[in-house]
Amino acid sequence: MSGSSERNNSLSPEELELESVDKSKDMKTELKNSQGTAVSGLQKLICLVFFMSFGPCLIMVNKTILRDYDFPFPITHTCYTSLFCASSVWAYVHIFGVNLSISNRVTFKFYMRNIMPIGFLQGATIVLGMTSYLYLSVSFVQMLKASTPVMIVIFLRLFRLETPTFLIVVSVLIICSGTVMSSYGEMHFKILGVLSMLSAQVAEALRLVFTQKLLRNLKFTVVENLYYVTPAAVMWVLLAAIFLEFPRMESKHLAIVRDNYKIFIIAGCLGIGVNTINSVVIKFTGSLMMKLLATARNASLILFNVAFMGEAVSAIQFCGYIVSLGGFILFNYLKITAKNATKNAASK
Repeated sequence: MSGSSERNNSLSPEELELESVDKSKDMKTELKNSQGTAVSGLQKLICLVFFMSFGPCLIMVNKTILRDYDFPFPITHTCYTSLFCASSVWAYVHIFGVNLSISNRVTFKFYMRNIMPIGFLQGATIVLGMTSYLYLSVSFVQMLKASTPVMIVIFLRLFRLETPTFLIVVSVLIICSGTVMSSYGEMHFKILGVLSMLSAQVAEALRLVFTQKLLRNLKFTVVENLYYVTPAAVMWVLLAAIFLEFPRMESKHLAIVRDNYKIFIIAGCLGIGVNTINSVVIKFTGSLMMKLLATARNASLILFNVAFMGEAVSAIQFCGYIVSLGGFILFNYLKITAKNATKNAASK
């Protein structure tokens, strides 16, 4: 204390004032940084809560519409939700003047050759996935989703975009064995539902491959994806609905929409929320963490449906799902490790 007092006595009033100002600035900077860290942590927590809830809520709402409300038109419902998302984003972009960084590259020819095929596959993924809920339990559908990497590896190899390593092949075989166990243990196995879900996974894998092959290094933001790709999906799905579902619709089905319009609006809003929150979570946590969170989300949805919705899961089915989860986590770990190794090698 005496040393500090002697030092203060040796300083002029002007120097003492400057030192006091510097200390005040440092304290304000530290307080601002701590507040910024707290706000950032709160934002991440809110995003994670939305991410863990939006997807399962959308699944349960869609299942309610298709099965409980007796509206067996997955193509029409997909068309509506996709149109809801696309029109909302179009309005947002044009009302608020959002800048689309890739707009100068998206010519009519580019759109027809590159984005329309991806839109077709995106629409097929959603339609086939929704169709599976007409025949299978929510729990079993979530179990089948764990086999998506199998399709991705197969098509990446067929299109010569990527050669899987030995460990990748091992992880895929683990996923396959777990999926077979889950299917064998399913007490309400329906071949049409399983084929619908597997077809949805094929379409999703092809969509990812075509995105990599056709768009190359052209990275879409969530707004650009909804602005460009979703309208293409709407067009394909609308054509399918016109020929496959509209002729079977009766006045009672239109009455279902009229009498329960609120749940249809909720489905559209949740569709926008799911598309948006996925990109936000990737930004905050990274792609590997998002996939792991999605896996945990699917598992929690299974537990919810077993505990509260009365869905039955056999012991063999549950064990098969655990095996698939192990292979799925290994697959994503190997992919992200290989990606980081490539980045490190390129930076040297």
